[in-house]
Amino acid sequence: MTDHLPFGKRVRFYRERRGLHQWQLGELLGRSEDWVYRVESGRIPVNNVKMLADLADALRVHIEDLRGSPSLLEDHADHAASVPAIRTALMQSRRLAGTLYDDREPLRLERLSVEVADAWNLFQSSQYARLAKLLPGLLADARLATQEQSSGEDRVRALRLFALTCHVAAVLLRKLGETNLAWTAVDQGDMAASESEDPAVILALRRGIAHVQLGAGMVAEAVNVTLDAADDLEAGWWQSSPSAASLYGTLFLNGAVAAARMRNRALADHMIGKAHEAAERLGADGNEMWTSFGPSNVEIHRLALALEFEDIQLAVDIAPRARAIGLPAERRARARLDVARAYGEAGRTDESADHLKRAFRTAPEQIRAHEFARDLVRRLHKRSRRRDVQELAVKLGAIK
Repeated sequence: MTDHLPFGKRVRFYRERRGLHQWQLGELLGRSEDWVYRVESGRIPVNNVKMLADLADALRVHIEDLRGSPSLLEDHADHAASVPAIRTALMQSRRLAGTLYDDREPLRLERLSVEVADAWNLFQSSQYARLAKLLPGLLADARLATQEQSSGEDRVRALRLFALTCHVAAVLLRKLGETNLAWTAVDQGDMAASESEDPAVILALRRGIAHVQLGAGMVAEAVNVTLDAADDLEAGWWQSSPSAASLYGTLFLNGAVAAARMRNRALADHMIGKAHEAAERLGADGNEMWTSFGPSNVEIHRLALALEFEDIQLAVDIAPRARAIGLPAERRARARLDVARAYGEAGRTDESADHLKRAFRTAPEQIRAHEFARDLVRRLHKRSRRRDVQELAVKLGAIK
């Protein structure tokens, strides 16, 4: 009902539905009545996740309702049943899985490994519709592999592959706003990872848990999972290989964002420092176990933290260093979006528009579904007479 309303009008709609005056909503948020008025009238943006989460909580709506986010998947043709099919594939009972396993032959583990890698590559390429179409069968094949392999190294390999399949399912489902399903996926993946006793896969899934918790607004829990996962590692393990350093560093990048949403700057700085230490050890960007980790991703997250803390001058200072050359499309698009946000907040309209256009060209599905991108392009459209800005606003669904 509210999806096509500007953000401020959605806030007003839900505030009035709750029977609150502007001053009452302001009190719930620790803000003034005038601040609420300016948000609702579109005069100031709400473009950090912590405030979005607080608003959603005060208005008693899901954060996705407040964002009015369109689905990442077009609801037509083969994509219409993707999420229900993924839900079916996540059912552990054959009775609930329906016909998914009928006449299904187990894959060789080598082939399954290739297909898991393909799924992660689709995610990192921001090809979400293709990934959603592939996931139900892949989840079924990976689960079947764990049932076919009862012992030995093949059992361990099957558990690893099932855990990693659940992980990629969880990160996709979080982007789709399917938080409960993401929770189911990452929970099953974490159990398989623990049974495998592979420290790399265990750490990957713990990061996945923190990622889902972050999406659900459980920032304190995400911080605790991050710290506990690091404490559980064998001393010096993270220095044992590029994969170990990458997983360790990425764990702390996720934790730093969670700490920022708690408004704990000291903890956020500590965690980004841990990630920096791992990146320094690697010395270059890489994509071990689909982490996109290295010095560039650390700088991208420094920019994200500056935006979370609404430190616009710091964000503008970091922006030229937040380079994502050579990283997967998902990271390049997010970096360019955050650079665009930094320049937009600083009033550098043309630079902001140029970077937002590059983000959209890099990953259209990802940027079209991002509330921050739509909010930014609405504001840029009001400031600029550039035809390409108007065209971008239409493509992102920000204006008609």
